[in-house]
Amino acid sequence: MPDLGRFRKTLLHRVGAFGFHLFDLAAYEFLYRLSPARKLMFFNGGYLPLAEDLLSDPAITEAEAPNAMMYHLVAQTLLPAPVAPRKVLDIGCGQGGGAYYLSRLFPSANVVATERNRTAVRNARKRFAHIRQLRFEPATGDRLVFGADRFDLVISVGAPTYFGLTRFVSEAAGVLAPGGTLAFSGGYREGDHALIEAELRAAAAAAGLEVRSYHDITPHTFAALKADIPRRIAMLARVPWPFRLYGEKWADLPGSAEYDEYATGKRADFAAVMTRS
Repeated sequence: MPDLGRFRKTLLHRVGAFGFHLFDLAAYEFLYRLSPARKLMFFNGGYLPLAEDLLSDPAITEAEAPNAMMYHLVAQTLLPAPVAPRKVLDIGCGQGGGAYYLSRLFPSANVVATERNRTAVRNARKRFAHIRQLRFEPATGDRLVFGADRFDLVISVGAPTYFGLTRFVSEAAGVLAPGGTLAFSGGYREGDHALIEAELRAAAAAAGLEVRSYHDITPHTFAALKADIPRRIAMLARVPWPFRLYGEKWADLPGSAEYDEYATGKRADFAAVMTRS
């Protein structure tokens, strides 16, 4: 006899998960199209303290400097040696602020930035249309297709967490030029750095890459989060319900499960650097 109770429970779980997925897609589109977030250059977590060599730019506000610092961290601070790439790829670029910072950090390089949200891509193209070396394309980080194109430097801030680390490393390695560098950051609730690093090392070995460094950056991302709370609260007050609920989850405000995981040490944010021989 079939277990009808288990079947109903499984079916309800799948229907609920599918419904949440549809709402997640709608909310993600709303954030970039109608919410106050559409006016931001960055949509990634930040890092504090700021490095002394962080580039100052009038387009990057003081509030968003920690977000730019996260890009500076993976593209400059953590690299084993200075790089001068000709082609740079930013995977999961959001509103394009990080890609813009990369174009300033490497003024001689062509920068390609990908994002799965097409509204964000349109916003970024419009905002940075005057920068010829910067190009935005709709794409996901778990399926990168650039033909014969290969990049000297591949960057991603936050996106690898959502695509799956093993798949992300495999796809990124496929577009990395010989001698190139892959540098990225991510984070997990109730994460275990030992397990994360082990998965990354296994994925790197399978993709023909060498892990140059792995870093626990959680104290620095938590510091940036705490500093940004007043701004996040002010923005959320302008977001209509029910999208405000989604925004509150993203914002990691005090009282949320996400914030509590930072406060209790269960959050695991990391940055890693890999190279191809």
